[in-house]
Amino acid sequence: MRRRITSAGESGDAVTELLAAARGTVDILSPGLDPVLFDHDEVVASLRTLVVNAGRRARVRLLLCDSTAAVRGGHRLMGLARQLTTAMEIRRLADEDAGDEATWVIVDARGVAQWPGAGYEGVVDPDSRALAMRTARLFSERWERAEPDPETRRLTL
Repeated sequence: MRRRITSAGESGDAVTELLAAARGTVDILSPGLDPVLFDHDEVVASLRTLVVNAGRRARVRLLLCDSTAAVRGGHRLMGLARQLTTAMEIRRLADEDAGDEATWVIVDARGVAQWPGAGYEGVVDPDSRALAMRTARLFSERWERAEPDPETRRLTL
């Protein structure tokens, strides 16, 4: 059931709820990998569980505008990406997409959370295949234009 979210707390809860339900794929678009949403033990635990349980079917894609602060600040997802190099991939948004401040979380092409700009007002729907598929299509278009992020490439060395 689709619901509006209006605060950092509700937004963090929405991310945790979606990721805990993930069974195969997670796509995250976040300009700077917002720590309020993504730098939590629950997020890391959910993604680690996804990779362990789904095995080779697991795929986590992170699409960022600027990962500098996340890498230098020791963001938990950067540490997880260092450990799960076959299941997690990080790319930098193409210049044409970099000005958008939207944040999306898409889980198994079924659940989705969207924040259209900076801030924490958005929507979450853990069971909307139509909305998730539309958002996943837009994510994939941006993913194809994106390139490996030089900041995060060092994580796998």
